Amino acid sequence: MNCQIESIGDLYGVLALSKDVDEVAFPILTKILRRDKILDCLDFLSENLSPRQVEQEIQKGKNSSLFGKDQMVNIGKNNIVRIAKALKNLKDHEFNQKNYSIDEYEEIKKTLIIKISWDEKIIEFLKFLVHLTAQDERFIQCGSNSLHLLVLMKVDLKESCFDNIRIINTSIIGANLVRCDLSESEFYNVIITGINLNQAKLFNCKWRGLGINEGNQLNGHSGRVNQVCFSPDGKSLASCSQDQSICLWIVKKGKIMSKIKEKKVGQSVCFSPNNNTLALSCGKLVQLWNVKIKKQITKLDGHSNYVRSVNFSPDGTTLASGSDDKSIRLWDVKTGQQNAKLDGHSGNVLSVNFSPDGTKLASGSSDNSIRLWDVKTGQQKAKLDGHSSSIHSICFSPDGLILASSSYDPSIRLWDVKTGQQKAKLDGHKTGIPYVCFSPDGTILASVSYDGSIHLWDVKTEQQKAKLDGIYKGCLQICFSPDGTTLASSGYDYFIHLWDVKIVQQKAKLHCYSTRILQLCFSPDERILQICFSPDGTKLASSGDDKSIHLWDVKTVQKEGQSKGILQICLSPDGTTLASIGYDNSISLWDIKIGQQKLKLENNENCVNLFCFSPDSTILASECSNNSICLWEVKTGQLKAKLDGHSKGILQVCFSPDGTTLASGSGNSIHLWNVKTGLEKAKFDGFKGNVYSVNYSPDGTKLASGSSDNSIRLWDVETGQQKARLDGHSNKVWSVNFSPDGNTLASGSDDMSIRLWDVKTGQQKAKLDGHFGNVMSVNFSPDGTTLASGSDDKSIRLWDVKTEQQKAKLDGHSDRIMSANFSPDGTTLASGSDDKSIRLWDVKTGKQKAKLDSHSKTVYSVNFSPDGITLASGSDDNSIRVWNAKTGQQQAELNGHSHKVLSVNFSPDGIILASGSGDNSIRLWDVKTGQQKAKLDGHSDNVMSVNFSPDGTILASGSDDKSIRLWDVKTGEQKAKLDGHSGTVYSVNYSPDGTTLASGSDDNSILIWNAKTGQQKAKLDGHSGTVYSVNFSPDGTTLASGSWDRSISLWDLKAGQLIDKLDGHSGDVMSVIFSPDGTTLASSSQDKSIRLWDVKTRQQKAKLYGHSQGILSVNFSPDGTTLASGSVDSSIRLWDVKIGQQIIPSDNRYKDVLAKFNPLIISNNVLQSATTYITILKIQQNPNLEAQGALILKGEFVDYKGYDLRSLFKQKGCLILENELIQKQN
Repeated sequence: MNCQIESIGDLYGVLALSKDVDEVAFPILTKILRRDKILDCLDFLSENLSPRQVEQEIQKGKNSSLFGKDQMVNIGKNNIVRIAKALKNLKDHEFNQKNYSIDEYEEIKKTLIIKISWDEKIIEFLKFLVHLTAQDERFIQCGSNSLHLLVLMKVDLKESCFDNIRIINTSIIGANLVRCDLSESEFYNVIITGINLNQAKLFNCKWRGLGINEGNQLNGHSGRVNQVCFSPDGKSLASCSQDQSICLWIVKKGKIMSKIKEKKVGQSVCFSPNNNTLALSCGKLVQLWNVKIKKQITKLDGHSNYVRSVNFSPDGTTLASGSDDKSIRLWDVKTGQQNAKLDGHSGNVLSVNFSPDGTKLASGSSDNSIRLWDVKTGQQKAKLDGHSSSIHSICFSPDGLILASSSYDPSIRLWDVKTGQQKAKLDGHKTGIPYVCFSPDGTILASVSYDGSIHLWDVKTEQQKAKLDGIYKGCLQICFSPDGTTLASSGYDYFIHLWDVKIVQQKAKLHCYSTRILQLCFSPDERILQICFSPDGTKLASSGDDKSIHLWDVKTVQKEGQSKGILQICLSPDGTTLASIGYDNSISLWDIKIGQQKLKLENNENCVNLFCFSPDSTILASECSNNSICLWEVKTGQLKAKLDGHSKGILQVCFSPDGTTLASGSGNSIHLWNVKTGLEKAKFDGFKGNVYSVNYSPDGTKLASGSSDNSIRLWDVETGQQKARLDGHSNKVWSVNFSPDGNTLASGSDDMSIRLWDVKTGQQKAKLDGHFGNVMSVNFSPDGTTLASGSDDKSIRLWDVKTEQQKAKLDGHSDRIMSANFSPDGTTLASGSDDKSIRLWDVKTGKQKAKLDSHSKTVYSVNFSPDGITLASGSDDNSIRVWNAKTGQQQAELNGHSHKVLSVNFSPDGIILASGSGDNSIRLWDVKTGQQKAKLDGHSDNVMSVNFSPDGTILASGSDDKSIRLWDVKTGEQKAKLDGHSGTVYSVNYSPDGTTLASGSDDNSILIWNAKTGQQKAKLDGHSGTVYSVNFSPDGTTLASGSWDRSISLWDLKAGQLIDKLDGHSGDVMSVIFSPDGTTLASSSQDKSIRLWDVKTRQQKAKLYGHSQGILSVNFSPDGTTLASGSVDSSIRLWDVKIGQQIIPSDNRYKDVLAKFNPLIISNNVLQSATTYITILKIQQNPNLEAQGALILKGEFVDYKGYDLRSLFKQKGCLILENELIQKQN
């Protein structure tokens, strides 16, 4: 410890020599050293550089006016001496010899950073040392460590010129190098994980030996990857999947060598010790394949149920298999004959494993036990008990002395094979552990969990060594390479991940196309038949083979209610009622809010498979097994009518927009029914296949239908006559949808295409290609300018209807946006999302400025202090974080709430921060000290919103208890309780003059209150769903509201009338807010986007994307330069508000190079992709590389394994200029 303290003091003392250096001297010296091509800077500074040279450079520069003549000479002389002294001390210092990014120096760096992080002169000296690496090779390690420190301190390095720098043996994880010039730079053995290279200039770089935990994505499986297994020589990797295929991969290249397709394949795969044979489970059979010729050798038939695990003996002569028939079988690999059947387990045998000497076999079972067997005699040697749940994996250590086991309980146990006694219990995973595996040398045990993490354990000390995160939805299996340097993992995310064991970084990610997303979903243990969200996204309903229906709270993931025997579920449009069809031939109606069954429709005759609510939620139409349709009154549960006429089963029912007509598709026909009388109005025939989709035109006069006969038909609703048949698709048509004006019809098909049709002429107008999976859904935006499509490829694409071009592929926030908020001056917007992150956006350009990560759960609210220096965020992790809005550094963490923090708001003077929480309390915090000043109790449910009056004396709060309360900020006493809403109050907001208070509720209404008297002044009705957010315009004349109905409403407060509705979002609008100048309105939605609207024209100005999950909150800085956003991805992003410029016309950094290219060679599309909206500051715990719009010309970008990373850079949006040149010349 004393040595560390001395080292810290010594290094700080050396760096502190620069505190007396004038900052202007550093860039001047850098310029002189480069101009004169100085290779020995110490000699030059000590002997050759005269103060007069420095003076001359100062006179040339813009800083000359700041100093008098005598001062300039003194600056030159004094600076030279001080800098030379600092460099001389650094030359032989450990800082110039060792890699300070390794763990050994962690404590030294922490202490050092505390001392220097606010000293601008030392920071400028560190930057000088980085630039010095371009000239003097003796200071390369010193400069590399300096860059590492600058990155750790989050010093603003954006738009810096770092050309020719040489960086070695360090880590710059998360470095923000946006728009930096790194041309001619050399990197060696540098970890670049998560660096931001957006719009950087990377010409003739030599980057070698790079470390990065991202890799190329390769196409492979189309379903969940269940297991991966290395060949003994380590050259091949086998993976088996639920898509009923086995893939053999070339490990070095990450490419598929061959693919085996077999029915029911996918549970287990294993190589023989000689690499020649592959064993794989196929239902009840085991198949042996010759790897070289890719031919099946034999089938091993004997099990009476599914085979869960296969394993070769070390000599390769015997294969063991474990099955759901509770037995283990031993097979002769050469003859294919069964040698033995081992009985003893009372549950499914989930794992089998031979000891290294081949004399013992271990088995794990769902009976919670492990058994050890004598391979020669087939007798059970021992039974190991200890786990309290199924044993999913067992593995012998390489020396055969230890057996590791993993279970759903969720623990790992180490057993002494000789005595059968438990040696250790390893805890750390939060959920079930499906697999454990020893490293080849036996020193490390790897384990994977359904919580998405991999743990590495030190076998000797029985302590956790490392934790690998980043696998979406959880891991299933892991496997070490034979040399122990690589770990392969598979999971629910359809990827195979390769990890470097030494540096604990991800090496590569083998991409397997995802299966299409339908309503049916299968869990590993019990089949889930259907899942469905409520319209507001707060509830999830699921039904399954366990004869139950469950209502889940999406936020807490708690179960709320259930019934029995469920085949299908459906939610009413108003979100209040859930209908379920059961095995007992009944329909049950459930109250979503309380989870109680409201009604059971007993008169139903064998209701099956299909039903639909009317638009007003008053009628339920259900399919019946006798090919009829029943109409039910939702309120009373009475049968209104029974519609007979179909001769085959009904595939779809759909109400007309006005709810007077019901269309039903059955077999090859469509029927139209009068809902009031129950009589058939018309029957449309002509299809040769099943009708999958029916849709009314906006005026209700036409009906479109899509069918498995690959055709679309247009029908006249009044006459029942077919008006047109639209042919063009080469496979079944899943979805049809009219444009809002009714002139265009869009269709999506299994042929992976979207077609646009002229409704009047019946002619195809366009074919939109881009998806690489079935197009399951198409939908027009309300203004008809944009078409959204959803596909089996798990992507949503936005298309410009006019130009017929793809506008965007939607990737950004990975979950819904809950809140949006402008800074006081309106230049910055902050957004918070279910992806646990906060993002700051530039309102003018739509650029993201920063992403703030620290919260471990959803970020519900973000808010700037009035001076714009500080940003506060509230999260589902029960904490409040206070951030420096400029650097993105966390300044404080405020703890006190015992439940999620749903709202945070600064007082007008910035001294107090108010927070509302799920613990039903409001807390007032001293911003300067971080101490809690007061706790306001009174609400009986979640406090959803808090807002200060303009003078800061009153705090208003809205709650789930349906009330609004007004609090005296000084005394903490409740002044008034405002009752009027019949549902949760989601938002409260004061008018700018403080005289009026507006509130929005899930009773679909907005109430306007007199803030002084507490009396209700007006009620604004118009939304058809929950009002999540209300906000006054700066002049107080207009109120904006955002709702579950996906619309934004603008209200004239004086007249109490609706001015206009802004449509565009495809999900609930969670937050709306005016810019301080009142010209712009920002809105955020569950569709994961933030939209900016021109208040005057009421047109959409921009869409902001960036977060990987939903955005919950957005907020502007007061100076208008920064936008903050918070998200469910646990991060906060800060965005630059400056105007986005195209590269060629305005960016001089690229003119010199781009001028060499013929202007015709580089297309406008290329340049546009180089100047798209970019993240310019990103702060997060698990960063990813960003390179949108970066330009690469020649050079090398190679990782430490020798893989070329340019393809990865290209995937991230980087432009390889020589590729563009070649493509255009061809």
